[in-house]
Amino acid sequence: MQKEKYYIVMADIIDSSDKAGESLMQHFKEMVASVNEELSEKIISPFTITLGDEFQGIVNSLQTAVEVIFLMDEILLEAEQAYKLRFVINFGVIDTPINRHQAYEMLGDGLTVARRTLGELKSAESDILVAGIDKRVQENLNMAFQLYRMIYDDWNSKDRPIARSFMKEPDYKKVAEAYSKDISTMWRRQKSLKIDEFNIARKLILNLST
Repeated sequence: MQKEKYYIVMADIIDSSDKAGESLMQHFKEMVASVNEELSEKIISPFTITLGDEFQGIVNSLQTAVEVIFLMDEILLEAEQAYKLRFVINFGVIDTPINRHQAYEMLGDGLTVARRTLGELKSAESDILVAGIDKRVQENLNMAFQLYRMIYDDWNSKDRPIARSFMKEPDYKKVAEAYSKDISTMWRRQKSLKIDEFNIARKLILNLST
């Protein structure tokens, strides 16, 4: 009998040893709790912090796994102390019963591969990797995620809250009003931050994940 596969999401904080501890970890915990609440209908085993700077969880689809990454990346744009996450999505086997309360006490090749891949990402070119699905879709998704993160990574600490504002409100005129800036300045900001290209990359990833 073929064993059932699940979409496993694992992530850790990039360069966590270089970050200040308490306030960052508090934000990290609150973000994980917030995502569990917002996507509760789509989460099979809630995201659980397993090591100090790492979490894992199981979701109902590849698209939900993508939504988790997008949502967390958006939340991180508003973090008082800037930090970033490294993500792995792996479609793999879990041998033990699924823990519906927290992502603990489960075993299987899917989890083993996800954890090993997360470790390998520390020396890779990309911070996000999808594994265990159709090879062609997987390759295209991983390239699209690289493009997505290239734009995201270009935003500095001053850019990040403005980029987040454009995600909430795409009209640069309204964003200009919120920041008490003139319209032409905010239009140029939208272009320099590559907001349109970023949104296209996200749509491409979502289309590939359905």
